[in-house]
Amino acid sequence: MKHRILKRFMALIMVLGLLTSLLPNFASAAEADYNSLLVEPGKKPSQAGALSLKVVNGQKTLVDKNGQPIQLRGMSTHGLQWFPGILNENAFSALSNDWGSNLIRLAMYVGEGGYASNPEVIKQRVIDGIELAKANDMYVIVDWHVHAPGDPNADVYKGALNFFKEISSLYPNDPHIIYELANEPSSNSNDGPGLTNNAEGWAKVKSYAEPIIKMLRDNGNQNIVIVGSPNWSQRADLAADNPIDDANTMYTVHFYTGSHPAASDSSNRENVMSNARYALEKGQAVFATEWGTSEANGNNGPYLEEANQWINFLNENNISWANWSLTNKNETSAAFTPFQLGKTEATDLDPGADQVWAPKELSLSGEYVRARIKGVSYEPIDRTKYSKVLFDFNNSTQGFGVNGDSPVKDVALKNVDGTLQISGLNASSDVTSDNY
Repeated sequence: MKHRILKRFMALIMVLGLLTSLLPNFASAAEADYNSLLVEPGKKPSQAGALSLKVVNGQKTLVDKNGQPIQLRGMSTHGLQWFPGILNENAFSALSNDWGSNLIRLAMYVGEGGYASNPEVIKQRVIDGIELAKANDMYVIVDWHVHAPGDPNADVYKGALNFFKEISSLYPNDPHIIYELANEPSSNSNDGPGLTNNAEGWAKVKSYAEPIIKMLRDNGNQNIVIVGSPNWSQRADLAADNPIDDANTMYTVHFYTGSHPAASDSSNRENVMSNARYALEKGQAVFATEWGTSEANGNNGPYLEEANQWINFLNENNISWANWSLTNKNETSAAFTPFQLGKTEATDLDPGADQVWAPKELSLSGEYVRARIKGVSYEPIDRTKYSKVLFDFNNSTQGFGVNGDSPVKDVALKNVDGTLQISGLNASSDVTSDNY
């Protein structure tokens, strides 16, 4: 009878790979190589008050109640229809106090099971988020999350004006609130029409946004308004060539550091940073309401050296930003540790009464972004101390089992100069994959 002793020999290589993956990930360039990577946290609403736009040193930028430049740095939630657990006092306190955030973005998807499917429930989550932000001294972006479909004029988004009218009536001219009217206009035609990546596409976004902005201004709301642009809000240049006539309107720039490289000038219309530079040169203000350390699909990386390049650019131009995202979803861009079978437990979106997420509860992206929000050096934690030993060379036959029909009855394991030594195979030395 053909014997099988262990059946797990090949799995050892997988275990070693797992342990290696838990080692800390370091950004490849020294922080000293950048002039603007580490900057002081921006002022909170209690100090800075109502926001507006002003030309400072030849560039239009966000300023506080005294006309002084202010940078907002913080986090975006994931979709509130999927991850409402982040809406709790302990989480908002942790972001404001432990992370030093002066901003949170409430990503209210409209399609994809969001506001259009359940308006009262989702709207109440936004209101709850606004109240938590105000109580914890943070500015708050109310994000009408255009995603699928990509044209903000699609039928699913027809409630936009009434939604913003209702929120602005509940919080008239509230200095904490920033309105984001169209998250990511794009060619995405899932469940409706998409939008072209050109001047015509931007004209459709503009014509959608203008009546909402007029309604806000007519009702006395001077809040900052942010408008997205075609190609998943990568074309601030199109907006800059045909801007909305409003003193407090900005344009979104979205990027993911694994997909969107840096640029040193404004000449490349296929580069997101280059388009942002173009908009600035054309006298428009931009706001990075969503960016991630992964590729654009949320996975792979994190690309931290590329993130350093982007953060340095944003900081040196006083461009405010919100990182994607406050979730324990199993994707690289998530700020918290996800559930992975046999590896990690998902971080609770409520950090508990101490109002602090422990280092091991943060993903690599989360620990990196927390440092960038605080304006301190990024020092990766040693994640090996949080790992679970699945196999120990020095512990007898741990991890191995001998089949009952095997001629081998005793197997001894030993660590010899970092190599696994197996002895006791006198009855059979067949170590093919069918037997081990």
